[in-house]
Amino acid sequence: AILVCYFSSLSHAGSLDSNWEKQVAEKLETSAEATEIEYLTVNGRSFLGLYTELSGDVASGAVIVLHGMGGHADWPKTISPLRLALPKQGWSTLSIQLPLLAIETPIENYGKTLDAASARIDAAVSFLRSRKFHNIVIVGHSFGAASALHYLSRQQDRKVQAVVVISLQEYPFLKPPINTLKLIEKIQIPLLDIYGSRDYRKVIEQAPDRRLAAKKANNRLYTQFEIEAADHYFSKLEDVLARRIRGWLDKVAPAVSIKTSEELDSSNPDDEQEDVVE
Repeated sequence: AILVCYFSSLSHAGSLDSNWEKQVAEKLETSAEATEIEYLTVNGRSFLGLYTELSGDVASGAVIVLHGMGGHADWPKTISPLRLALPKQGWSTLSIQLPLLAIETPIENYGKTLDAASARIDAAVSFLRSRKFHNIVIVGHSFGAASALHYLSRQQDRKVQAVVVISLQEYPFLKPPINTLKLIEKIQIPLLDIYGSRDYRKVIEQAPDRRLAAKKANNRLYTQFEIEAADHYFSKLEDVLARRIRGWLDKVAPAVSIKTSEELDSSNPDDEQEDVVE
């Protein structure tokens, strides 16, 4: 709540989106919990990433977390709970700052940020690969979910193993427009479409259309799930959301036990490829 009030009271930061984003990043550097601050770069311009290492003796891979429209990498609703919960369940998380528009900029201009968002997601994938992660998943909430689909629909190589879209909907006001149903039709990797029974009306009403789009794509790895009593931000049900995501990921990208260096020295080399997760 403090973070929301802080960002609502910031100066308008003029017309330069980079100034507004810089203020957000500087605040998160001092307030983000249990996090390794990382600055990633696209075309010479840096952006913030919040990296949280998995805990425990089981490792599955890494999750790129994408916030909603006008939000930030540690947004207190949905984003921060997920990026901190998943590492306890075997998934390191990298929550990245998506492009922000200055407050006075018309909201429909967020349609122009999708290509820049894709470049940032690609940089996040490269960062995780540099840390030896090969099992990489994207989890996006609201507009972050649309940004994830936009990125994946343009990928020739399979850099990401699965994608979770939370409370996905159409955005008819965007310029240029984005058709999320057409994007779903291009996705061939495992896709979890999750939303709340008390979500935004459009999210709920468009659920059958999203299922049909996946069917048109012949994506047999598409799953849709509704969480009872959850609103658009899964308020007070964040733990349920994290468990549902983890449970689905266990099926499409199951966890394995981490081996110590001593165990590796004594193991059968033929078994090593199966048991080591980087």
